[in-house]
Amino acid sequence: MKTQSVSSYMLSNSTRNIIAKAQAELVKANQEATTGFVFDTGLTLGSRTGQSLSLRKEHDRLTVLTQTNGLISERMKASQDALSNVIKGSQDFLGNVTAMRGASEGRSIIVDKAKGLLQTATDLINTSYNGEYIFAGENTDVKPLGDYGSAGDPAKAAVLQSFQDYFGFPTTDPQVANISAADMKTYLDTSLAAQFDSAAWSANWSSASDTLVKSRIAPTELAETSVSANNAGFRQLAMSYTMMAELGDIGLNQAAFDTVIDKVAETTNQNSTLLAGAQSFLGNAQARTKDATDRLTVQINVLNSSVLDLEAVDPFEAANRVEALRTQIDASYALTVKIQSLSLLNYLK
Repeated sequence: MKTQSVSSYMLSNSTRNIIAKAQAELVKANQEATTGFVFDTGLTLGSRTGQSLSLRKEHDRLTVLTQTNGLISERMKASQDALSNVIKGSQDFLGNVTAMRGASEGRSIIVDKAKGLLQTATDLINTSYNGEYIFAGENTDVKPLGDYGSAGDPAKAAVLQSFQDYFGFPTTDPQVANISAADMKTYLDTSLAAQFDSAAWSANWSSASDTLVKSRIAPTELAETSVSANNAGFRQLAMSYTMMAELGDIGLNQAAFDTVIDKVAETTNQNSTLLAGAQSFLGNAQARTKDATDRLTVQINVLNSSVLDLEAVDPFEAANRVEALRTQIDASYALTVKIQSLSLLNYLK
């Protein structure tokens, strides 16, 4: 029969082992009480660990999509606000233009207004959100429009050249007073209008892409979530303002001037309709994005519940374990101190 040795060292060493084990368990219990999830997924779930990882991965993927949809929605809201301001400026301009028909005075005022509105519209079309130009199509890192009339601007040069090529003299020539209403109408409908078709617009005015931004708003759903500066509404808008800015105060006779007024009014009406259509297009994209986000939110909630079913712990039970382990550790420390104070010398005193 083997006799187990008994000593204060052995007793002290055993309590140290108990304390070390209890401290390791306390770390786990503390984390579970704090996070509400098991400390070691693999150890706790065993063969179901893969299921838990798949659920978490899908949860994270859908969460990223909802966050991205939030940014997309904000970008589209910025686009809608810019379009609303552009349309409002255009409609106000239409009222001013209509009042000028038959009037021989105030041409310089309407010209200045057209120039100001053209600059304002350019600034709105060049709006950026989160570091990206919202009307640039796929070319989100490129400013869509240059400043009309700035040094080296090809758009203004092309417009003035079209006038000279058609009439045989520049807008500064006194002969402009002899231009007939019929000739002016033909010029506006042909040579000038050609400066705002797709090809000339891309060559002289716009650096935007015709291809719209496509955003993934759901795992299996893409949506076009932008409007390009190459939209016909923007081109018609620029034509309206440019006609008045360049031809309104060059000395045209009343008949030719009224022809310009009529064309500006017609074009302004057209651009308002086209830009309202662009707003509707964006509105549909906004609705699709919201619907997709709502569906994703439901799916995320389901996935979250599934993960909780697998990994969640009872916080009250975890808190009770923490307290029990702390009590055990405190008792072990106290016992260790008592054991370490035991010695034959102390006994003999």
